[in-house]
Amino acid sequence: MARRVARPGQARGKQNTRFQKGGFTFETNAGFETTLMHSGPVKELVAAKTSELAAKMIKAAPLGPHQHTDEFAIKKNITPYVEQVGKEWVGYVVIEENERARHAMLQERGYRDPAGRRHKGRFFLKSVLEKERVD
Repeated sequence: MARRVARPGQARGKQNTRFQKGGFTFETNAGFETTLMHSGPVKELVAAKTSELAAKMIKAAPLGPHQHTDEFAIKKNITPYVEQVGKEWVGYVVIEENERARHAMLQERGYRDPAGRRHKGRFFLKSVLEKERVD
């Protein structure tokens, strides 16, 4: 029976990528990343960053006419969530879970009133996301 010979540049099976410098060897297939991403400190870090982002969005949100009712105020309908998706912790910022309070996105993108006049968008959510962007 003939053995298959690998040609140069053709990978066979599981390949380890190694980095060695100064007596330290790093193997990418060691599996520590998965253990680290499932750990409690990573969940706490994701939760902290998500709530930080939500707090900045709440601060930037316009007051509007509904300042005292929880049901329709934009600032009171921005909520951070953290959940596990696959093997990672993911943070979400939900804008207005209440389906009756739909004016936050109208404030963000702009709208036309019943008389047909165009109202310019404020882009408060977009500006917060642009400030938090990592280049």
